[in-house]
Amino acid sequence: MKQLLFLFFLITNLVSAQNFSLVEKKVNNYPKFNKVKNLAQQIASDFKTEEQQVQAAFYWLAHNIRYDLDGYYNPKQKRISFRYRNEQERLEKLQAIKDNIINETLITKKAICEGYAQTFAKICSLLQIENEVIKGYIRNSSNDIANPKTNSNHAWNAVKLNDKWIYIDATWAAGVVNNNRWQPSFNAYYFNFPKEKYFKTHFPEKKLWQLRVGRMDKKDFYNQPIYDAAFLKSDLELITPSKGLLEKNSIIELKIKNLRPNQSVSFGYSGYRYAVKPHSISIKNNVATITTSPLKNSKRLFLIIDKEVMLEFLIQ
Repeated sequence: MKQLLFLFFLITNLVSAQNFSLVEKKVNNYPKFNKVKNLAQQIASDFKTEEQQVQAAFYWLAHNIRYDLDGYYNPKQKRISFRYRNEQERLEKLQAIKDNIINETLITKKAICEGYAQTFAKICSLLQIENEVIKGYIRNSSNDIANPKTNSNHAWNAVKLNDKWIYIDATWAAGVVNNNRWQPSFNAYYFNFPKEKYFKTHFPEKKLWQLRVGRMDKKDFYNQPIYDAAFLKSDLELITPSKGLLEKNSIIELKIKNLRPNQSVSFGYSGYRYAVKPHSISIKNNVATITTSPLKNSKRLFLIIDKEVMLEFLIQ
């Protein structure tokens, strides 16, 4: 689950360019469905194209399922085992486990990522739309920089529309965690998020799903800075540094493409209440060079543009 840990700025997640106007009016009037079949039937009745049906499922989940923050911080350790006589029986029992997760999600109206992903997948399957649940890795904060996880820690979805796979994360679209509290805030960016930005936030466990997007290894994924939603939705591009670890005893220089001259820039440092202005900003050939010096004993650096946290780095 994406967590915005910088305490001094409340990030407002604006809806991206993805257009939901065709579905939101109808879906906003849907009841709080308790059964996935009823929800799928309503979507099939209201929307005829697969793209609109997928949008409707995504939109409903993001607006009606709360993130289970207690379940995230205090997971119930369940080891599920079962016996089976053949492959068909194995698949049936696995589906029964998934169906239990889906039923609990719709009854309680809360879930962690698995609940969002499995429910979305089930809706698509009932609508006969090809889809997969992807297990993999995400980074929650600057503390994860250069600190790879051993086990996958997230689940999201792939859906095939018009013979192309698109990638969807209803969990991250539903809201954010700020000051250890979950806040609903619809973020349409995570419907069909761009392939060129995929590895900035998500890294699939299976090689097949990695290669369908591009090439990056797990170590490089974790070595990146943390890209916040506001940066991802903008046309800004980080040129350097490509790694999220910064030296504490040297001048820090960032190069950002497409930064406009009228945009305000500042830096936040962990342990300090107020943001500070850069030492210098210069723009040449549409690339801004921004410099700052690490503040004493601070271990995290936040790039802030127009009062929104954009990038996070670790200082060592």
